[in-house]
Amino acid sequence: MGAVTMHDESPGKTAYLTRKLAALGILLTSSGAVYAIAVLKNQWIVLGLSVLTVAAMIMIDRRPTLKRRIGEPLRQERGLLLVSATVLALAAPLPLRGDPYTLHVLVMVGISMILAIGLNFQVGSTGIPNLGFAAFYGVGAYASSLLAIRFQLSFWLAILLAAAIAAFFGFLVGVPSLKTRTYHLALVSIAFGLMVYILLNNLAFTGGPNGVKDIPAPFLLGQSLFMSIRIFGLTYPMQLNFYYLVAFFLALTLAAAHCLYHSKVGLFWNAVREDEVAAKCSGINVSAVKILAFCVGAFFAGIAGSLYAHYIGYISPENFNMNVSLLILGMVIMGGMDSIQGTCAGAFLLTIAPEKFRALTDLRMVAAGLIIILMLMFRPAGIIPQRIREYRGLLPLGRDTDTDHE
Repeated sequence: MGAVTMHDESPGKTAYLTRKLAALGILLTSSGAVYAIAVLKNQWIVLGLSVLTVAAMIMIDRRPTLKRRIGEPLRQERGLLLVSATVLALAAPLPLRGDPYTLHVLVMVGISMILAIGLNFQVGSTGIPNLGFAAFYGVGAYASSLLAIRFQLSFWLAILLAAAIAAFFGFLVGVPSLKTRTYHLALVSIAFGLMVYILLNNLAFTGGPNGVKDIPAPFLLGQSLFMSIRIFGLTYPMQLNFYYLVAFFLALTLAAAHCLYHSKVGLFWNAVREDEVAAKCSGINVSAVKILAFCVGAFFAGIAGSLYAHYIGYISPENFNMNVSLLILGMVIMGGMDSIQGTCAGAFLLTIAPEKFRALTDLRMVAAGLIIILMLMFRPAGIIPQRIREYRGLLPLGRDTDTDHE
């Protein structure tokens, strides 16, 4: 009987190990492709890898059987993948000790992801066409900088206050926007972005067109993050400090986005996006839901702005103009609206692309715009399209359970 029991358990153990190895293999393969795109210097190799990676993701999405086989081990091994991804993220910058520029690009990628996730709450989840999102980014950057310089507040307090101030501006924009729809709402957001840009250029306490300089560095355990850091006896540039700082706030942003997406708030946002009248008839307070989307998105934009200001050490109104708003919107559209993974993928590609093609000078932005146009023509749903919620039944306690499918 013992031999029979061992024989019966063997296939289960084999399947268990196979599933774990498959999940790790998928993670390592995808992480390796992303790392190569970020680190390699040859722009044509980077372009080829980017095209192949995006093409592979689209092919997987279009083949339900292949998508199910890949997605099953990923869903079943979420804990293992989370731990492994954390270890990879912490170890990724360590081989780049002599390459501070690539570390800088990775820091900017993290900030862009936070921005794109914030805008995704509005454009992707709720269907609010915000074309002036860089204004909230600028409000957060200026608020944090001025609080740190003029009131001697620490970075940790300044970033929270800056995010709260940006959220308050989101409320101020959201209230009058309730009376508008579609392109009228887009015009309101454009007007707000231009208004903030003009004010930053003309107000004396913001430094006018000269901006704000000598923004103090964050301190952690009494150590300035502008100082180099030693790990395992090796000295790393200060960019590594900000890589881990931005990674920490990005992890919090991803966790918050995941919780919101899988909560009633996320359902209400989607309901408003699909049909405001039907949502209102279902008992949803459409006005409160839309204002919440404005505030939450602006809050994360404020965090990104504070991180950017204290990392660069200097900001000016040109850092938050209309072009920046359109670039952030392009990240969300290209990656896939209402898709957390897609939004991050779009932010990664549209932050990396201009840096890798910097040799093209001004044409690099044209290249970034061309990428967005091609995606809209051939893949309008984005790299990783949004998922439609489908309710399949009730849990024993009477709570609804939802699963996602394309």
